[in-house]
Amino acid sequence: MATKVKPKSISTADLAKLTQAAVKTVSGSGRIIKGPIWGYVLAEQNAAQQLELATAVTSALAAGAKAAGVGLKAQPVVILKPGKTIAGYIERELNIVVR
Repeated sequence: MATKVKPKSISTADLAKLTQAAVKTVSGSGRIIKGPIWGYVLAEQNAAQQLELATAVTSALAAGAKAAGVGLKAQPVVILKPGKTIAGYIERELNIVVR
């Protein structure tokens, strides 16, 4: 019986689709901020809930990736900027290469 090999990289387009689906699952909205950080803008001001939402996004991302046959793990991140709160993950901290 052949063993299934997990990919060691993911395309930017596939990562964007998985992220969009995870954000939409968690927040009901698919608003993505692109750049070195993949995430979404939060209206929630409670710090504990911000981290819970970021954790939910990364969990949904991992579940979507697993369903697509990719072993993707992301660490939740919350970034506070003047006038914005961004929750999600930092692409360069993923356990696989984004190409």
